[in-house]
Amino acid sequence: MDRFSILLATSIGILFAVFAGWRMEAADALTVRKIVAAFLIGFYCAFVAFGSMGKKRTLSLAAQTMLGVATSVLIAALLGASTDGYLLAIALGLLLGYTADLWVEHVQLP
Repeated sequence: MDRFSILLATSIGILFAVFAGWRMEAADALTVRKIVAAFLIGFYCAFVAFGSMGKKRTLSLAAQTMLGVATSVLIAALLGASTDGYLLAIALGLLLGYTADLWVEHVQLP
């Protein structure tokens, strides 16, 4: 297994463990939703960084762009955005995903 597969499996396992044991009353707090949004942003950045490290790419430009859009729309839904908020989330997700190759170069992993 490569590092990308290990990261994906670990992240999905952590997400499952967190949401399986989470009470629904706790999900109503704005602070908890902001923490989950920050986790999603970090998860996206780690996923793209591991997916495009080295000379062999495992994520295509279209895949990382769609993942950026999906992440930003999920965060907008989590925070209860309006229609304008969803449009802004789509635009920011497109920008984040399309320019991922530029900012991933600055990520230094051990």
